[in-house]
Amino acid sequence: IKFRGLLLFRFLAATIDDDEGVAILAEMTVCGPLLSKQSNLFINNFVEALFIFNDCKAHPIFAATSEFSQNVNGTNAFDGINLFGSSGKPRRMTIYRMMLSHMSDEQKIALAARFAKEILVGALECDAHLSDACKPLPSLSPGQKIPLQYTQHENAINVLSDAFAILTDPLIRVGRSTSVNDTDIGDDVNTSTTGPAASQVAVVKSRLLTKISRKHLIESVVPILCSLKKVLEANRSPLLKNLMHYLHDIFRQHKNDAREALATDPDLQKEIDYDLKRYEKLRKEQQSSLKDARAKSISSSCYVQARNDQSVEPLQMRQPQFASPRS
Repeated sequence: IKFRGLLLFRFLAATIDDDEGVAILAEMTVCGPLLSKQSNLFINNFVEALFIFNDCKAHPIFAATSEFSQNVNGTNAFDGINLFGSSGKPRRMTIYRMMLSHMSDEQKIALAARFAKEILVGALECDAHLSDACKPLPSLSPGQKIPLQYTQHENAINVLSDAFAILTDPLIRVGRSTSVNDTDIGDDVNTSTTGPAASQVAVVKSRLLTKISRKHLIESVVPILCSLKKVLEANRSPLLKNLMHYLHDIFRQHKNDAREALATDPDLQKEIDYDLKRYEKLRKEQQSSLKDARAKSISSSCYVQARNDQSVEPLQMRQPQFASPRS
């Protein structure tokens, strides 16, 4: 079987099938013998997966990928599998994380470069198919039939939204573990001279790849994000929140390096600092409001339960009721 066209993406979609047996078999097939024979399978098809799973047919990447999957009637071989829209995002993210978990650090660096070049830069180009993603969806009249352009616009937004979600996911970080503490691998490995030579080489390699990843992130990705931020702000796009989350994540991890990259433009640096502080403040307020709402809900539930307990007499305290004797 030649895994080209949309066949690979059908197998990837099957890894989250409702039938657990089908899902396990699909994951074993894709992540087992297939990946062992083609180690670059995921990195070569990751960006394509975003367009396929979001049904972004207007983009050339979708057309190129599905070229081998058109039958004589012109229908698409991927029809029948629906992961589209905001409702399908959790399922799409499950597939993306599975792919990331089987990628090496070198592949993650290459993937971040592809995301920057083909998705983030693509959204900045005025004549590109992803440029619509920077604009908010137009409003529809009640009962109005959803036009094709509206659907394509929504799909483009979902592609960019997925890209930001992946770029902020811990699994894509180079030289880092995916534990809750998210500590450097180099901190967990014994670097003493008495350790095995292979372990020392692995530590050095991990640190080198981490520096390469950081260099690409600061020198290439941050300028793109700053330009994209201006476009999203001008269009009042809802994706601005996704971008700020990613930018906040970068500055949190590499604050000094990121500030040095913006040193040549003090005004932009002040603007970014102000926006990040405002974003952090809003994020904390939202978390606090959510926490208060949960606490209030729990308190209300406990109060209702206590009232119910008081209104019901314990079984052992109930007095038997006897009918009055007939006269």
